[in-house]
Amino acid sequence: MRAAIVLAALVCSSCAGPDPRAVLMGSMPPTPVITEGTPCEVEPWSCLGYEGVCLRTPRWDICTTIMVPSLHERLPVAMEAALAYMRQRLDSGAFTLPEPTAPMTTCLMSDRRQWSNLARVLHPAHADIMEGLSRGGFTAQGVALLYDIDRRAHCRDTMALALHEGWHQYAQTALAGTLPAWIDEGLATLMEGYRLRTDGVVIDHAANGQRARRAWWLARRGRLQPLAEFIQDDPLAAMDRGRQALLDYYAQAWAVMRFMLDDPARLATIRASLAAAIDGGSARLPLDAHALEHAFEVWVRETLRPSWWH
Repeated sequence: MRAAIVLAALVCSSCAGPDPRAVLMGSMPPTPVITEGTPCEVEPWSCLGYEGVCLRTPRWDICTTIMVPSLHERLPVAMEAALAYMRQRLDSGAFTLPEPTAPMTTCLMSDRRQWSNLARVLHPAHADIMEGLSRGGFTAQGVALLYDIDRRAHCRDTMALALHEGWHQYAQTALAGTLPAWIDEGLATLMEGYRLRTDGVVIDHAANGQRARRAWWLARRGRLQPLAEFIQDDPLAAMDRGRQALLDYYAQAWAVMRFMLDDPARLATIRASLAAAIDGGSARLPLDAHALEHAFEVWVRETLRPSWWH
């Protein structure tokens, strides 16, 4: 079984300190114009004495000191494909999810020491919070600062981490308003889902074994939160309750979002929240969680199967 991924989105758009992208990209030339469907551009990259490469796609600058060729080949394709799939799934006749307002920067370091040193420079006011993250990284001001959580050549969990934070980057750069935590984190956990094939990466939001197994385990033990309680929760509150509670939160976020997108009326609720965030208004639309509770329980019984352990 793959090791669990612990993720946190650190929202500090107003925090004091240097512009993260300016620091990370200071040695790089301006963002090139890269057309859809073309291979990413690979350029040398360095920051604060760390040497690596920058993988540049139409929407992302992925700066990394992980010198694994398969990661360099797969991750840029997966990031672009996962976001395209999310936007296609969520767009409707009423609105279209917008393009990011600026290139999104992902900084993916080869170990926690490099990550910690960069994080303290970029976000000094949040050093204590960042040190409390047990694994993974965070996204702030549209910039993801992450590190390798696999330490293996396949980088499967590290890719899922980058994809999860890729949704937060998109939401922070493309949406004028903010989403409720349960929607933002639910969509981020869906963005993690992919399958590796010999000929590339296939995006599949249901292909998320870690989230599926834990959600099934929580359901079997009656530990899923009631929906009315869950939609008032958030990752920072779950983190305060401990690492296991945080893993539980993300597993339920994945299950709840799959449930919401599985029905046209429920999908309309998510789209309405996104539309409100696009306009910069309140995205906290009324949701009768009590009325959905029974339907969610039925969906869990019918959809989350023990066979997903295999």
